[in-house]
Amino acid sequence: MADRLRTLAGSFRGRIVLGYALIVLLLAGVWAWSLYEPLTQAALSQQQSHLESIARVSAIALSETSASPAAEVRRLVAGTGLRATVVAADGTVLADSAQDPATMANHAARPEIAAALHGAVGSDTRVSSTQGIAQMYVAIPATVHGARVAVRVSEPLATINAIADNGRRTGLLLLVGALAIAVYAGFRLSALAAGPVLRLRDAAESMADGDLHTPIPGGPGELGQLAASLTTLRDHMRVTITELEGGQATLRAVLDGLQDAVFVFEGDRVALANRAAGTMFRLPAAGWRGTALDEIAFPASLAASARGNLACETTGTSEVGPDPEGRYYRVTAVRLNPTDGTPRTLMVVADVTEVRRLDAVRRDFVANASHELKTPTSAIQLLAEAAGHAATDGDTEQALEFVGQIGDEANRLRRLVIDLLDLSRLERPSGAGDVTDMRLAIVNALAAHRSAAGAAGLQVTFDAGAVADDDVYTTADSTDVAVALDNLLANAIAYTERGSVTVRLSADEDTVTVGVTDTGVGVPAEHLPRVFERFYRVDAARTRVTGGTGLGLSLVRNAVERSGGSVEISSQVGVGTTVTVHMPRAR
Repeated sequence: MADRLRTLAGSFRGRIVLGYALIVLLLAGVWAWSLYEPLTQAALSQQQSHLESIARVSAIALSETSASPAAEVRRLVAGTGLRATVVAADGTVLADSAQDPATMANHAARPEIAAALHGAVGSDTRVSSTQGIAQMYVAIPATVHGARVAVRVSEPLATINAIADNGRRTGLLLLVGALAIAVYAGFRLSALAAGPVLRLRDAAESMADGDLHTPIPGGPGELGQLAASLTTLRDHMRVTITELEGGQATLRAVLDGLQDAVFVFEGDRVALANRAAGTMFRLPAAGWRGTALDEIAFPASLAASARGNLACETTGTSEVGPDPEGRYYRVTAVRLNPTDGTPRTLMVVADVTEVRRLDAVRRDFVANASHELKTPTSAIQLLAEAAGHAATDGDTEQALEFVGQIGDEANRLRRLVIDLLDLSRLERPSGAGDVTDMRLAIVNALAAHRSAAGAAGLQVTFDAGAVADDDVYTTADSTDVAVALDNLLANAIAYTERGSVTVRLSADEDTVTVGVTDTGVGVPAEHLPRVFERFYRVDAARTRVTGGTGLGLSLVRNAVERSGGSVEISSQVGVGTTVTVHMPRAR
């Protein structure tokens, strides 16, 4: 209750009502005070004047009548409730309307009588010695039958007080009525005065709660100017917030479009994180905001680097890794300007594992390619020198043999260059909308390798029984399919000394599957995980004999994966090998 009263007293309308109430109470207090002592004194003064008037009338009447003073005074005040007395110059009471003059004491010492006998109007208020009640006395000088006398008229104070009480009662009733009207008027006026202010307050609170479309009520005078200012402020806020929201949405879209994890730290707690942060690291159940650095599922090395960057006052970049999973990270931290004293840091965490892997692959590729190119070129150089020496010595047969070997090495060099060019092409993104007939592609590939298989004494079979009545197309570039099939058949024929090579084609609703099975030497189990690496050879000596470049299965993998497919291998030493390619089916 006390809090409610304090709230009411502190409100604008409460202050208006309080001020109005203070004024009304002050006026009511003055009014109430005037109904007591001033009213009583006014009643006494009025009755004194009234008694003086009656005394004068009585003096005139006594001076003109021949009747006795006793009979005349009784006649003059009969029915008025007043008391009239005639006192001789020596103080002897000549007549009294209420008492027998013979029983009354000498009145020469009475103040009002003394004043009247000396020619002045006298008055006094006291308890009557003869009646024992409080009376107001007024006496004036007069002449009765030629003798100087004092004529006195008196009235009980109770009568005068009754008159004052009646006036006081009437005044109090009027005061109560006036207060009721004042209270009603006060509440009405305060409501009228506070209404526009309260409506402006409600509009401002709505704006503070985010409703920037709330109408701003007008008002008279300065309130109208305040309403106009609030309207302008609301419009500016709406425009500013729209711009900020647009900028924030753009910033969020930009951050979420980044592949790197972006964090904004306030102290050591996350204030903002993009979508990639939840992809790279486990998203907390309660969201990123408010999550402490130590609660983020960073690898230990990355967490240590992040703490170091948060403690640094300048922009810093560091790389960590590999972690137990073999991943590398680059951490960049930028200290932002604090707005409220809280240090803020922008931290970008990039997963550079693939970059590091590609760097390693590139180094290995350059080294292997240099080595592979160096071998045939060195051989060509040596054979050319040997052929020259044989020709100089006149050994034509030997020279021609060297020339034939030079041709073989040149062909090997050409195949290596072609494979490298195919590999470079396959590492570029494939074109959209490419469709290839797999049945036709396999038939063409078999036709190209049938003579080599026949020369090796191998039987080549195409099994398409699983899709005998279906068109089988894949969403892949026809050149990619030809490269993959060409290398699969070349490998199968090269590493099979006797037996057969079988190509099987099958398909389901979404996938086309091609399996190339041979009865060759097979691949030891420990080599299977690496056979798709560039320049990797299971048996380098045998590869050298067959003229292989070590890029065949790498080309197959790149050609298949470029079209969204996959490749797998299974093999058993001495039994044979099966390479299975899965590619998306075109519908």
